[in-house]
Amino acid sequence: MKPYPAIATGTRRQKQKAETQALILDAARELFEEHGWDGTTTREVAARAGVGLGTIFSHFPDKGALLIAALLEDLAQIDAEILDSLPTDAPAKDQIMHFAAAGFGYWCARPGLSATLLREMYFITGVWADNRRQETDRFIEFVRRLLEGFRDRGEIRRDIDLRVTAEALYSNYVGSLVRAAGDNRFDADALLGEFEAYLDQMLGGIGTNPA
Repeated sequence: MKPYPAIATGTRRQKQKAETQALILDAARELFEEHGWDGTTTREVAARAGVGLGTIFSHFPDKGALLIAALLEDLAQIDAEILDSLPTDAPAKDQIMHFAAAGFGYWCARPGLSATLLREMYFITGVWADNRRQETDRFIEFVRRLLEGFRDRGEIRRDIDLRVTAEALYSNYVGSLVRAAGDNRFDADALLGEFEAYLDQMLGGIGTNPA
C-alpha cells in the first residue's frame, strides 16, 4: 500500500502529476539525508526536483507532509523487502525479531531525521494523518495475521486476542523508538535487546507452555 494518496495514471495529465510527485519525493529524500531536517528547505527541494516552489505546495502542504510522504514510502519498501526474506518456517520469536531488527536498523541509521519523523508523524493533521494511520493499521493487521499463523501452529494459545497482541507489539516497538529519540540513543543493538526481553516476557505469558 502506498503511504501517500494514490494518483490515477489513466490520462497523460495524471501520469505527469504522478511523475512530478515521484521527482519531488526523490529530491526530498536526498536532501533530508544530506543536510538533515533543519538544513533542508522546500525551496531547495524544488530546485533539486527541477520544479517550481508552487508545484511543491500543490502536492504537499508543508515540509512535514513532505517528510512523512518520503519516509513512509521508504518504510513501505523496507516492509516488502522484509517479507521477501522472512524465515516463514522459523519459530514465532525468530520471525518477529526478523522484523524488529530490520526496522530498528533503518531508524538508527539516520538518528537525526528519525527523531524528526517520530515527532512529526504522530502530530501531523489532515490527509497525512490519515495516511499515517492507514499505514499503521496495515502493519498491525499484518502482525495479527502473522500471529494467527503462529496460533495455528500451536505456538500461541487459542484464547489470545490477536489484534490486541499485535497492537501491543507495535506499541512497544514504537515506544522504544520514541524513547531512543528523546534520549538521543539510537543504538540498533541496544533497542533490539530491549525488544527481545519484552518479547520473551510476552511469549512467556501467551505461549502454549507458559513458564
